[in-house]
Amino acid sequence: MAQLVLGLATSHLAHIVNARHLGDPAQVAAFDAGYRRLAGALTAATPDVVLIVSPEHVNKFFIDNMPAFCIGMLDSFTGPAEARKRADYGISYHAVRSDPVFARYLIERGLEEGVDWSTTESWEVDHGMMVPLSRLDPEGRFPVVPVFINCAAPPLPSPKRCYAVGRWLADAIARWDARKRVAIIAAGGLSHSVGTAQQGWIDEDFDRRFLADFCGGRGDALAALSDPQISAAGSSTAEVRSWIMLAGAFAGRKAEEIFYEPIRGFETGCAQVLIY
Repeated sequence: MAQLVLGLATSHLAHIVNARHLGDPAQVAAFDAGYRRLAGALTAATPDVVLIVSPEHVNKFFIDNMPAFCIGMLDSFTGPAEARKRADYGISYHAVRSDPVFARYLIERGLEEGVDWSTTESWEVDHGMMVPLSRLDPEGRFPVVPVFINCAAPPLPSPKRCYAVGRWLADAIARWDARKRVAIIAAGGLSHSVGTAQQGWIDEDFDRRFLADFCGGRGDALAALSDPQISAAGSSTAEVRSWIMLAGAFAGRKAEEIFYEPIRGFETGCAQVLIY
């Protein structure tokens, strides 16, 4: 049977690669060190396949067709979409190999067991997935299955539902009839706002409470968060849903906070966590 070997969570903002000068140099250096720590853990875990759970930024999906959850069932995906339009983006446009057999297994099990995944067989992803992958596996050693979670266009999946889907993921992976090692990366957040008068404000209190519950294994507290509580911490703080799904998948496992700083120039509460 398959084994869930490692969980990683990290902020995924594009400034990490294309506007590094905006952040405080000491904070950015510490953030880079955190990414190296996560990358080392991923290498040491030697997964056979990696799931990356992330929102996108009205790239693949628009408000006229916005699924709650989607899995890419494909041989490979490309990105970042932004680099196809801008040569100096900071990450080269390239393909990432995937694992359609694993993706199909999750989709079919979900459809039998109450998780109605949307599916795509062609995907050009944006910085939400490609920034973390460029830092965690720049050589493309591990096949990656992309998992989208809607954090942009209400109505959004509730934190309770995200946590439940994470719990289901852990169970489905444990029942996969394959001797495979699986890692999960959650990307997004923490508190930030985009395109509103709040842009630039970071809710450090929310971030620290969220991280304390996440690392303390208090999944019930994460699942109990409401839309108003999350949106009060910033218009784009909804991205913590990817973290909540990861918390569900690794319920009861040890979590270690690697990094947290409110990087003002990046306009985001930036965080990284490892789960063994």
